Order: sequence, then C-alpha cells, then structure tokens
Amino acid sequence: MKNFVKFYPLGNADTTLIKLDNGQVVLFDYANKKDANDEKDKRCDLPVELNKDVKGDYDVVAFTHADKDHINKFSDYFYLEHAKKYQEGERRKINDLWVPAAIILETNLDNPEAEILRTEARYRLKNKKRIKVFSKPEKLKDWLKKEGVKYEEVSHLLVNAGTLVPGWNLKNNGIEFFVHSPFSEKIDDKEIERNEACLIMQAVFNNTHNSAMILGADADSVLWDDIVEITKYYKREERLAWDILHISHHCSYKALNKDERGKTKTSPIKNVKWLFETKGREKGTMISPSWEIPSNYGDIQPPHKEAANYYEDVKDLKDGEFKVTMEYPTKDEPKPIKISIDDDGITLEKINPSLLFLTNKPAPKAG
Repeated sequence: MKNFVKFYPLGNADTTLIKLDNGQVVLFDYANKKDANDEKDKRCDLPVELNKDVKGDYDVVAFTHADKDHINKFSDYFYLEHAKKYQEGERRKINDLWVPAAIILETNLDNPEAEILRTEARYRLKNKKRIKVFSKPEKLKDWLKKEGVKYEEVSHLLVNAGTLVPGWNLKNNGIEFFVHSPFSEKIDDKEIERNEACLIMQAVFNNTHNSAMILGADADSVLWDDIVEITKYYKREERLAWDILHISHHCSYKALNKDERGKTKTSPIKNVKWLFETKGREKGTMISPSWEIPSNYGDIQPPHKEAANYYEDVKDLKDGEFKVTMEYPTKDEPKPIKISIDDDGITLEKINPSLLFLTNKPAPKAG
C-alpha cells in the first residue's frame, strides 16, 4: 500500500485524510456538511467515505480550529472520552487528539460542536494523556493553575511553533510534522481570533524526494506573512517547501492579500508570493477545499475567482495542478481527490468522468 492523502467534496469545509503505508491514519479536521434530506446536495457523505479507507481507530485527529466548517458533526462520528453519550455505537476512537491552545481557552463559543470539542480537549489535558496542545501561551498556564493542574505534569503534551511534533519521525513512521502555527502571542495579546490562532503544519514524507505538504487551514495573508518571516529568520526555508498545498480559507483572496482583492486577479503580498512561487516545487498540486469557483468577480463569500486566477498562474508556472474539491472530476459528480505518495513523488489519481457516467447509469430492465 502506498501513502496517500485525500481531500473531500464538502462545500466550503475541510477534511484531509493521511493514510500511511504502515497503516497509520492521521485526519485533519472533520466537517460532515451533507444535507441528508436534500437529494440535490452533491457534497459527500463524509463518514461513509472515510470508512472506505479507515477500518479501525484514528492514530491522530487534528482540529485546526473550532469553526463549524472544520468540526461539523464530529461528535456523531468519534468516540469521546468525557461523556458516555459519545461512546455508544460504532464510533471511532481518537488515539491522539491535536488542538491549538485556542480550543482549550476560548470562552465565547458560537456552536454546540465547539463546546463539545473544548470539553473533550480539556478533559484529556487534565487527565494528562491522548492529546497534544499547540503553543504555550501564558493564558494556558493560568488556566492550568486555575484547574489545579501542574504545568510540569502536562508540559510534554504542549508543542510550540517552530518544532517537530514529538512521536512522529521519518524513520519510524514515514512522516514528520513541522508546526508553523499557532504563535503564543496570537493568543496572549488579545481576544482569541480563531483564524490567527489556527493549527498550520508542514507534513514531510519519507521518500527520495522528501515530498512535502502544507496544511494551510484558514490562514490569511497576515498570518502567512508572519510564518514566512519567522521561518526565514531561523533559516528553515525548507520547512515551507511543498509538493501538495492545502489552499487556505476555501480559496479566499484574503489568504493572498487581505487588503487588496484586485479587479480580476489577486496579487499576493511579497512573502505569500515567495511561499507559492519559490517554495512550490515543480509539478506541485494545489487543492482548494471549496465550492465551485464562481464565474463572476466580487462575490462576498469564498471561493473568489480573483484568488483562483492567481492559483491558476502558479499552476502554469510549476507545470502542476490546481483542483477544487467540488469540481473534481466534474461539478455534477464531485468525488474525493486522492494523491498517492511513493518514491517517485506525488501522483494525482485521475478519475475519468465518462466512467462515472457509465457506473451511475441504471441497469437495463430484463425482458
């Protein structure tokens, strides 16, 4: 079995599955958005799709932040440790839960799933196992003290930006994860803003190319600018290399240039341009986890055509691919996007739309 990554057609929502050839499974976000009562809803049935590839529990489930489009209905699918009502039926266990510190600390939550996730993360952290929390803000230390938890007893579960996630390495696992965000100051200095305090990583696979994937969550251009500046300062530019790019914030122009959208194409700020055009490798693949790219300019909600036009330029520059989850292989019948990773690098699995048509044709009647 080869390593592979899958991205799912969920509208403007995120779920990314990494399955390794040793059988280990890592999931970034879970957002089941399909309306079961709407026959015209083209979004996939997420638990059904995941269960095709994952037969047991998950080694890691990482939630990049607590927005609904990254956590929707997760409590229906996973076995949660903090309450028995989330332990019935054929639920999948999470062997290690990864969350940014913001999920532990947020107070003004805007949806029930966020409250459930916060409760689960707090329960695991207070029990000192099966969790990693990213960044070490003073607010987290204060919260631990208030809860009667000694910082020294959980410090091994806390991971800062600019480091590798402990317990995962190229030799033993075939993959490593480098943490780019969140930064402690994004949590300590002001009221928590999820997109600024989200979990962003680079995953590197153990092959002859050291194939790499950037998981961009919902970063805007200001956060990307900070990440690039800090990475350059510490001379870790290789940590921003990518063969696979999870495009941020559902192809919003704000991930490229928060202040200037452009009339027909967004021009990225300097560091974002460097990230995409210099650190993107030849024949790289960019994935927009989003609805179809609109035909018009100026839409309020992403995806934005202006941003997509820039990514198309990067695709041409790198002789690569730019794919949209709700358009692949067709807008009428979107399917999960699968990218294999082996010693030869990355390979986008091609789906022939005509075969989909043949598969979905009703069988001829007998007689």
